[in-house]
Amino acid sequence: MTTGPIFYALIGLLAGLASGCFGIGGGALIVPVLTLFCGVPYPVAVGTSLALIIPITLAGSLTHWKLNTIDWKIAAACAITGMIGAVAGSLLIQRIPEMAARRAFSVFLIYAAWRLWAK
Repeated sequence: MTTGPIFYALIGLLAGLASGCFGIGGGALIVPVLTLFCGVPYPVAVGTSLALIIPITLAGSLTHWKLNTIDWKIAAACAITGMIGAVAGSLLIQRIPEMAARRAFSVFLIYAAWRLWAK
């Protein structure tokens, strides 16, 4: 398993690039890397990813705001319900067996990738 400040910094750099380019990075990149390469338990990887999303998303959002590429009506509607969903999901993930959560997340990523590829 790979760990250490340089590896973690690389994870952050890649997550930031993915976030700025594709609007992803946290769950789609950080969680799999932390669990598969660093041996971090799944619920801890999810929580750590969420904490990392704050500064990464803030930097990307400010840049996109300056580029005028944010639809604020969509953002407001999604943010309100997204916060409710985040609380519910954070509580739910604590009750789901780790392997079941990992498999469900994997299925979601594969489905999302297939839809993006096929469209």
